[in-house]
Amino acid sequence: MLRAINVLLILAFSQVAFSQLWKGVDASFLPEMLGDGVLYMDQDGAGIESPRQWMAEQGVDLVRLRVWHNPSPGLRSSWLEVLQEAKRWDSLGVSLMIDYHFSDTWADPAHQETPAAWSGGSFEEVEVSMLCWLECTLKALEANGIEPAMVQLGNEIDPGMLLPHGGVGDGFSPLAELLHGGHDAVDAVFPDCMVAVHVSSLEMATWFFGELAQVGYVPDVAAVSQYSKWHLQDIDGIADAVLELHEMAGIPVFIAETAYAWTADWADWTDNLWWFGDETPGYPFTPEGQLAYFDALQTALDQLEPGVCMGWCYWAPDWVASQGETSSEGSPWENAALFDFDWQALPAWDVFGGP
Repeated sequence: MLRAINVLLILAFSQVAFSQLWKGVDASFLPEMLGDGVLYMDQDGAGIESPRQWMAEQGVDLVRLRVWHNPSPGLRSSWLEVLQEAKRWDSLGVSLMIDYHFSDTWADPAHQETPAAWSGGSFEEVEVSMLCWLECTLKALEANGIEPAMVQLGNEIDPGMLLPHGGVGDGFSPLAELLHGGHDAVDAVFPDCMVAVHVSSLEMATWFFGELAQVGYVPDVAAVSQYSKWHLQDIDGIADAVLELHEMAGIPVFIAETAYAWTADWADWTDNLWWFGDETPGYPFTPEGQLAYFDALQTALDQLEPGVCMGWCYWAPDWVASQGETSSEGSPWENAALFDFDWQALPAWDVFGGP
């Protein structure tokens, strides 16, 4: 009952606080890109001395930062790196969304691996480890005077998380217990911080959040990924699906991941994810088409009533080909970044609404 009351209060608050949509970026690759020597440029070709400050000046008002427990070899986003990034973005007045993967590597519908340090434990032992780590990292933010706007518990957790412990194959109760505990841990440190649960698409989100509610857990925010390559293509259909999810779940919806390609070409020898045939009709893979796509998406979401949608977050605008044109282990995303192959800002930055 207490959780239900809190949800109603959050929803009432959101109708006021989130009548303006967030326009965010997931800039988790930025430390790696800068370490590789990437020198970003603005749309006029001038060097960008401070990419974080420049993004804030373009109108970015939220940054999403992923965190892995003990990153697998070749990966970044350890807690220490995320804490340093949080300090930098917080100093610019940009709201923070912390994306806990609860894994040592990428968590998504096909991969929800329990961190190696917690493997072999019972459900209860893994739950205690998760909550202890969550509490410690949040208190580190608090000790640095940083309060996140949103905490995301798990990443694209369609099959559950911390498998096999929080899997949904035999029902949602184990997952709901983990999420309840995580939600309470966030509330204990940051009572005003919103707690999001994230799934991979709008198409399955209504079912997923309905099942969670059936076993007694409702988060503050329903977070979804929405890429036209894999998910809904019709832009009005996206807005309709957001509204449907909101009406079913009774909570605001946030598009935590989205992007759109600006070319089908490539800048390194790493296979790209976006390719010919992935275009949404009417929006070619050109710099102008990328901008037009997000202008249209923003217009469609603007038509929704306040409190329905909290906005969107562009995933990996910074992930350019940073390791040379012959690298086969570079970026599979450089044709969907918001910088071109010369690392110059693309017109789509205008959708953030900066000067």
